[in-house]
Amino acid sequence: MVEKSREVPKTKVKDKLSEECMPSNMADEEEDPVVHEVDVFLSKSLAANLYLLQYPVRPERMTYDDIDIQTARVKPVQQKLELECALNTRSDHYARSKGEQIALNVDGAFGGNPADSFYSSDKMDKQVLTSFSTGEKSGRYAVGIFKDGELHLTPLHAIVQMRPSFSYLDRADQKIKTDVGPAGDGGESSQDEEEEVKPVTVKFAHQESEEAKARRMASFDYLQKKQQEETWQQLEYNNINSGRAESRRLQLYAGKADELSEFQLQPGEYLQALMPETDAEQEEKPAMPSNVLSLIQLRTMPLHDQVKTLLTNAKVIRFSQLLALLPQGIEATGVLRSLQQVAVLVQGCWVVKSEILYPKEATSPHSGVSADHLCRGRDYVMWRFTQSRHVTRKDIASIVKLPAEDVKEILEQISRIRVNCGWEFLFSYDSEFTSRYGDIVQRQKMLWDAKYQGLAKQLKIPKEHEKKFKDKDPVFPPGEKPMRRRRNSSRSSTGTRRKRTLSGRSLSDYSDQEMDAIKQDLENHDDILSRGEEPMEVSSAKLPNSNGTMEVTPNSDCDKTMEENSNLNSADFKLEVLNFVREKLYTRFVVSASELRRLFQMHLAQCPPGHILSSGVSDKILEESILNVGGVQLENQWPPNTQQEPMFALPKMGDSLDPARTVLLNYFTSSHKISRKQFVKAVEDGCGMTLSEQDTKLLLKDYCAQKGNSWMLKGTVPAS
Repeated sequence: MVEKSREVPKTKVKDKLSEECMPSNMADEEEDPVVHEVDVFLSKSLAANLYLLQYPVRPERMTYDDIDIQTARVKPVQQKLELECALNTRSDHYARSKGEQIALNVDGAFGGNPADSFYSSDKMDKQVLTSFSTGEKSGRYAVGIFKDGELHLTPLHAIVQMRPSFSYLDRADQKIKTDVGPAGDGGESSQDEEEEVKPVTVKFAHQESEEAKARRMASFDYLQKKQQEETWQQLEYNNINSGRAESRRLQLYAGKADELSEFQLQPGEYLQALMPETDAEQEEKPAMPSNVLSLIQLRTMPLHDQVKTLLTNAKVIRFSQLLALLPQGIEATGVLRSLQQVAVLVQGCWVVKSEILYPKEATSPHSGVSADHLCRGRDYVMWRFTQSRHVTRKDIASIVKLPAEDVKEILEQISRIRVNCGWEFLFSYDSEFTSRYGDIVQRQKMLWDAKYQGLAKQLKIPKEHEKKFKDKDPVFPPGEKPMRRRRNSSRSSTGTRRKRTLSGRSLSDYSDQEMDAIKQDLENHDDILSRGEEPMEVSSAKLPNSNGTMEVTPNSDCDKTMEENSNLNSADFKLEVLNFVREKLYTRFVVSASELRRLFQMHLAQCPPGHILSSGVSDKILEESILNVGGVQLENQWPPNTQQEPMFALPKMGDSLDPARTVLLNYFTSSHKISRKQFVKAVEDGCGMTLSEQDTKLLLKDYCAQKGNSWMLKGTVPAS
């Protein structure tokens, strides 16, 4: 389990001497550039068990990576570690005579009791490496991993040196003493004689001083006794290239971001948070349903909590949809880091983890089943969807052994029912994410493999079960495997079609409540076939939510289909879009295409179900609406290494400052930033106006964002 991690603040490298010597006017105009910034994260997942092993008696080129480690054990309190390494007795460099002699001295003649033998053969076939303390304090050192511009540090628990142990020589010496025994018969006869009774003197220990106690505890005999008191704990050794080792290395990455979130509130929202409305005013408004997610409240949370809240509400979500719901400017790497803590990857989409939905103290509202059983059942369902597009409830119930209502609730969270197929995963395969983040996909695959091994033991799944369902209906990204559909061979009329009566229903995959949906799908299916058309499957436009509170319009792949919808040509639809665009443009003045899409999805999430905008709005419609309400598309310059996209602005407000607005927007066609003095001078040269300090500040804040001593167009400021 990944413990809480904290982010070390970024540091900026500046030349303070040059800053002091620089004239004040030059210091105001330009900021001393930042040389480099690195995000540093502290991970404590392995801090209590991370050892650094040094091998001072072995050359650097001769590693132990390919050596067979037979056993490993540790004494955690003493930080003592032992490794038993197999020796290659067939090597040309191995002295057989010496090896046989050492084994004979230690174990005696080969063939005795194996439990008393140190070696498993008649030769010295293993070597024991024992750890010795280096005397170096491990608190000063950490293991670091640098990836994607981030440095992840994990403190070391101990630093030890592994050296060969010669305890077998002590064993051989002890064996010689045991074999020789007492010399002569006199010793044997003395043992038979009755021991002479001797007086016993009882001594009471006097009070030990602190100095004497310290000397005693530092003595060799005391330390040797303490070492023998602690028992060895057996360890399981995993090779550096094994899957278990890879999963442990992933814990070197910080699991959580800093609890202090970025300040993502607008001035008005910040003021509302500082001075909330009175209780009397709040009572006049209808109470918000408990299942509705407040987007304003969401933006006040840390990034990790935002991701967790959205996943808990949506159950299943695409990565592109998640980015659209989060505040603008958040880096994808930070989102992915938080996402992997609360969700798992299924067919390129992210599904909330079972332990998030079912905490330990929770129980099923339907049957009272414990959270552990619900988590195991849901994990198995998710694993099945990593193997195939469709599952049946009957197969699921036979493995997870959960009540029918619980199984149905789990399936409804992440899938939808399909005629003659069972339950199909809610979203199509997200090839865009899997092709872009291949390392995360591979990492999630390894985690799923390990998860299934645990489920197989807990649910007692047969070994042939995995192969059976892998081969039955494999998951293919769109375009890799053609989807073949079967036509109904008997296209008889509805009057002769056999109908299943209510009394004839059985406990199959489809429950009584599901039959209505199936019947409707069958009627639509037959209507299409009667016209000689091939049925076409259209992906859902809803963001999955078991509570039915939040919807997200489909991606651009569905825009063409939705533009053909008759709702897009209605006057009410166009008026709704124009009102939305006008409100956002007149309050923000500058907006990018991606920001406009994000704002629209937030607006749609707050609309009631069945709203006219839920029929789908493409990026093209939004951009055309901006031009219709008086906006213009900018041909602005972009900062280096910044992803470019269409930018829109409101050039006129109908007041005396419109010429200055035009000058400001035109300035960004030749430069990506402007200073206050440059703006004032450009307005004087362009239209002969002299702006006051208040008007200058107002215009710059309306259209720009401050970066140091410069102002950059909103939406073009690179994330720092």
